[in-house]
Amino acid sequence: MAITIHYQNQVLEIPFETLPKNANASYLFGLPQIMPRPLCTGMGKCGRCKVRYHSDIPELSPLEQTLLNREEQENNIRLACKHPLQDNAVLTVFDDLQQNATRYDLHLEKSNQEKKAILFVDLGTTSIAFEVRSDNAVLTEGKILNPQMFAGADVMARLHYEHFIEKEKPSRLQTVLLEYFQNLCQHLAELNIFIQKIYLAANPAMLALFLGESTKGLLEAPYYLENKGGKTYQFPKLPPLFVPPQLGAFVGADACAGLANILQTYPHLDNFLLADLGTNGEFIHYSKGKIHAASVPLGPALEGVGMRCGSAVHGEGENIILSFSLTPFGLSYACKGEAQFICGAAYLYLLNTLLSANCINRQGLFQDNQHSLSPLGKKIFKNLKETNGEKRLYVTDKLYLCAEDIENILKVKAAFSSAIALFLERNNIENIFLSGALSSHIPLEILENFGFLPKNSKAKTSILGNTSLKGLITYHTKPELIDTVTKLSSAAELIDLTNQKEYDALYIDNMHF
Repeated sequence: MAITIHYQNQVLEIPFETLPKNANASYLFGLPQIMPRPLCTGMGKCGRCKVRYHSDIPELSPLEQTLLNREEQENNIRLACKHPLQDNAVLTVFDDLQQNATRYDLHLEKSNQEKKAILFVDLGTTSIAFEVRSDNAVLTEGKILNPQMFAGADVMARLHYEHFIEKEKPSRLQTVLLEYFQNLCQHLAELNIFIQKIYLAANPAMLALFLGESTKGLLEAPYYLENKGGKTYQFPKLPPLFVPPQLGAFVGADACAGLANILQTYPHLDNFLLADLGTNGEFIHYSKGKIHAASVPLGPALEGVGMRCGSAVHGEGENIILSFSLTPFGLSYACKGEAQFICGAAYLYLLNTLLSANCINRQGLFQDNQHSLSPLGKKIFKNLKETNGEKRLYVTDKLYLCAEDIENILKVKAAFSSAIALFLERNNIENIFLSGALSSHIPLEILENFGFLPKNSKAKTSILGNTSLKGLITYHTKPELIDTVTKLSSAAELIDLTNQKEYDALYIDNMHF
């Protein structure tokens, strides 16, 4: 009574009775014997949970008929997320092109003498960014995919996995992160770099999962925050780990660290809005010593996750298209190596390019009247093909843009721009600061053209990049700001934007570029 899994050169036997009831086959990707990879957890968007069935071949679902090519269908390959695990099943799990994206490469040589250092970590839902500093100098830095991605691309998927799928404690969601940081510190020690302290920021859900704490207050409304942060933790094989203050159920230590960075960098400002573009949009309005905060779910599309050919940027960005441009010969793209994925920023560059060439309209639809296209637009549309019943604009032989991808971007844009609009309507905000890894790769002109930002707001908007990581460094160099942010957070007013009567109407109005 077992599931037999062929993976790499191993044959794994998993007792069927140890598996969650009614679990689908994608549960297998969370097993410790299998390398983590970014999955969309049942949304049928990533196509990275492909398995080959050797017995009891399930019928193809309509989605699989779209996503799997004819050769895959005929070779009994299926999407694991679409089929429940059956006793005595025999499956092959394939390697994934992105599984190495969960490994770090420090590009460091062994130091001749011991160095004491501090590790700063921005634990994002999609990716983990870190810096190692000694005497305020950067020794190394890196960015990897969050190894929890096997449990889903957004926080709600991870919370569902933790509460309804995972049986063991500590959960796999906690142990994969602990193992990652333990291995990172051990590897640095082998290079004569000894971490004395870790500063770690994350959104409340990621933080609770990492700490192994209750996430009950984040599962359903009314949401509440159990851990207000501002504490130091001790884990086996790790130095002391400090978690900065948190503000609310979905406005966490990452956003508060960004606030600290702005307060330190722009001490003269007394009226600004911090807007963080991540899988969750976090907003903090600071005005004369008081703050109002809110969040809206955005999803991982802007990081490339959940898009048909998408990927978050990690490492040096090898094999990932980073941007698109328009040339006299049609579309051109920037990529280190052979293009295998498209990052979130590149999708925005691509859509902006297609808009300017009139290949898509402001509603995000491919132009029906191709006779009205310019000669350049017609060149681009030579690669518009109907495959498996849907239109796909191919940018390489294998990578393409489809209507579902455009809709995913539009949903994120509508949620973010509606939140921005509500804050601007109710407050005379003088400065807007955009944070998040994506914002540092997209010009303000494109964000304004798409409607992420209101018209004519570019002049008062600044792109700051990863303010969460910068804020952690600020906490270390200016520890008095920890008390400042703690006091601000304790008196903050949290706003539920999605329950505001104007929000739904704004969202619908913003479902266009």
